[in-house]
Amino acid sequence: MAIAISWTADFETGIDIIDEQHKRIFEYLKEIDQAISRKSVEQIEHVIKSLIDYAISHNTFEESLMEKAGYPMLDAHHEVHERFKERADSYRVRFGSGEDPIRLAREVRSDIGLWLTNHIKRDDKHYVNYVKRSLEGGFVARMLGKFFG
Repeated sequence: MAIAISWTADFETGIDIIDEQHKRIFEYLKEIDQAISRKSVEQIEHVIKSLIDYAISHNTFEESLMEKAGYPMLDAHHEVHERFKERADSYRVRFGSGEDPIRLAREVRSDIGLWLTNHIKRDDKHYVNYVKRSLEGGFVARMLGKFFG
């Protein structure tokens, strides 16, 4: 049986939009489990493609927030995301080459699930204060401008 990978408060960044996106990725992992239990190759392929596309677009969004916030470790974080993208793309290739989709789905779920949980707890936690300050500063600045501008 696969290790349970599910959303808990330990993964919260306190940035609502990021937390919602991370939760969606956890939902995709649950959908992979469901597709595996149904032995639905079509569903497996659809969910994994959706998971990969969503995770890559999420990473790009995250980086845009970090850039706007002036996060000093953006380049390093970007490199981590690029390695993830390469890994994800290799799964797409392997699906296309005819590997056993159920075995491959288990591997994707485990690999991406573990990568995600480690990445959120370790790498993402570092940018949180920068992005929060940027978002709050942007809001405060807009509100002050609205009332005093």
